[in-house]
Amino acid sequence: MTGLIDLILRSEERILSAFLSHAEAYGYFRFAPHAAEGWRPTVRGFSGSLVQSLRQAPSPAGLTAEDVGRDDGLAAFGIVEARMRRLAGMPLGIFLGILKLLRQSYLETVRGAGLPPEEEERFRRCVERFFDRNEIACSVAWTMESDFERVEELVRKNEEADVELQRSRGEWAQQEKITTIGQMAAGVTHEISNPIGFVRSNLAALGKYLERLTGFLAAQSECIAAGAPPPMVEAVRQKRARLRLDYMLQDIDDLIRESLEGMDRVRSIVGEMKFFSRPDEGGFRREDINESISRAVLLAGTERKGRVTLRKELGEIPPTRCNPRQIDLVFLNLLANAADAIEGSGKITVRSWRENGTICVSVADTGHGIPEEDLERIFDPFFTTREAGRGTGLGLSIASDIVRRHNGTISVRSKPGNGATFTVRIPIVEEA
Repeated sequence: MTGLIDLILRSEERILSAFLSHAEAYGYFRFAPHAAEGWRPTVRGFSGSLVQSLRQAPSPAGLTAEDVGRDDGLAAFGIVEARMRRLAGMPLGIFLGILKLLRQSYLETVRGAGLPPEEEERFRRCVERFFDRNEIACSVAWTMESDFERVEELVRKNEEADVELQRSRGEWAQQEKITTIGQMAAGVTHEISNPIGFVRSNLAALGKYLERLTGFLAAQSECIAAGAPPPMVEAVRQKRARLRLDYMLQDIDDLIRESLEGMDRVRSIVGEMKFFSRPDEGGFRREDINESISRAVLLAGTERKGRVTLRKELGEIPPTRCNPRQIDLVFLNLLANAADAIEGSGKITVRSWRENGTICVSVADTGHGIPEEDLERIFDPFFTTREAGRGTGLGLSIASDIVRRHNGTISVRSKPGNGATFTVRIPIVEEA
């Protein structure tokens, strides 16, 4: 096959010119580049592959299943070329059409070489079998790689769907908790609101009665001292001391005051539970979040009682549409939580900044931190790390629910002994 090898090696320009002419005539340049230099590497690659195959096996390539499945390198360049064209977006039908035009160009070169009929027929069969093998191999490789890519795409989409499902399940579970709490809160609020009102009203009335009784006893004591015989006055004094009336009057006043404070605390808890049962969706307007932070800092001042230093680092942020009352409650709960996490003296730092279309606010404390096993539950309703009697476990859950209703996020970063940082991100929304 030395003659065919020499013919191919010296006919690159003729083959390229014939291919470009055929491709233009058949309209293939609508789907592929038409510059000659863009196709020269393709012609050179197929010519080199054909020459190499002829040097290895001068007889025409076989087309049996065994021949096609053998990795003899006959279609190596064609498969690489097919992969490149496929990744560039070319359809398989167009690529196979280009192979046919290349086949035709090589055959025309053989026919135009003026060879003896027998030799021309032998050369033609070698070219035909070469391109037959390339068409088969390229079609198989194209289909298999496309299928692999589709499988990979399906696996990727399945993994993404699984992640989304897990996230949705988490949100669904959290929403189920909120819904359950809301249903319970509605019932509890209805059942205890009236009794709380009665008890508080009665305690207030008892306080007024005590005030009147104390005044009456004082007046009685004055009357006794003014007109009664000294032995009777002394007997009354001794009996008053024995019954500890003076202590009782003062203690009753303290008991009433503490009871009223307790009722106010219960009423506050009921108010927090009402938030779950009847969330306030109204009252949205453009608000400066920095002002909301400042109000919360002012209200949380009594929680700190001078033992905690609070530092504000408020950046320039635009107003956003929100419910100011609810946002105030978010920062108030975060500040109260931060203050409670600090034993003795410490520092709380509140920062605000703008980032990628959101307003970000962080509340960082130098407290005892949060154990890693509690981080995933920290926003659950009624979950608290405080000792009994020092919290309901609703504050952070309420804050999380408010932020979620504003299409925002709240996250926490903490290590035991190194404090905690809560970060709220709320999208910047113009007035609707």
